[in-house]
Amino acid sequence: MTTRLTLALAAAALALAGPARADDAVKLGYINKMGDHPWFVSEVAGAKKKAQDLGANLSVQDVQFDANLAITTFDTYVADGVKGIAVVVPDKALGPVVAQKAKDAGIALIAVDDDITFKDGSPVPYVGMNAGNIGKQVGTEVARIAKAEGWDKDWSKVRVGSVEDQKADTCMRRNHGAQDAFLAAYPDFPKQNVVSIPYDNTMVSAIDVVSTTLTANPGVERWIFWSCNDDGVLGSVRATENSGMRPDQVIGIGIDGSRSCEAFGAGKPTGFRGTMWLDSAKHGSAAIQALYDALENKKPLQLAYYQDATFINPGNFSDFKGRLGCK
Repeated sequence: MTTRLTLALAAAALALAGPARADDAVKLGYINKMGDHPWFVSEVAGAKKKAQDLGANLSVQDVQFDANLAITTFDTYVADGVKGIAVVVPDKALGPVVAQKAKDAGIALIAVDDDITFKDGSPVPYVGMNAGNIGKQVGTEVARIAKAEGWDKDWSKVRVGSVEDQKADTCMRRNHGAQDAFLAAYPDFPKQNVVSIPYDNTMVSAIDVVSTTLTANPGVERWIFWSCNDDGVLGSVRATENSGMRPDQVIGIGIDGSRSCEAFGAGKPTGFRGTMWLDSAKHGSAAIQALYDALENKKPLQLAYYQDATFINPGNFSDFKGRLGCK
């Protein structure tokens, strides 16, 4: 009887002290936009997987582009006892607002994908790409293809479409990086032939605005496109296809890899020549790991957790199909 009682008490003590108790787990929150987009589906999955591995309780909310919902969600998380929040802001202007809210509430905050600052300009810890460097990779690859296909012999009927979300600083740094690298390779390219084309970060928007741009430039025979993401570039390419342009008249390089399956899966020639793939699951995972380390392991948050890009094109696409989740 004594032995049984001792074992029972020991088991009870282990159950109470064990790390699996849900009420002991650190509470974290994740606020993201465009939750139905492949990029964010993968990113949130990465965050959830990391939270599960760490034994953390994670709440996730997709706010699409609703700034009010983002603020309401943030306040709800704080009221629910969340100790750390990862946020993909739906609007850059929200950055200083959520940064101050986190500071006032004593909440660990990390920005994902789009970097944000406090009102005084000091940065919030960030997980994502080095936007300028990724852009330079795009511009360098565009320049290489242009040379290989002889476009550099006559720029007179070539235009660059810089498809831009002008409200997102991260996006503009990507596009400026691409332009800087391309013009460094071809200083003779007429700067007036770079056309700024505003869009709202979606493929539908890119198709619409680029279609209008093509109509306004009927004499242009070749187009180069770079943008904030794959949606901007693939949308641009779709617009050229709709206007009757051939794939060899277009050079588009995307960023993020989220449209790789759609662009390359059919195995047909395309003006979408490649993409700088960033595994967004790593972004979500890295954000949760950083918050957990700050709260549970007392490791100060770094200012930046940069994630590397891999160039995917039709030639190596088959090597990545499984990891991209292509059907």
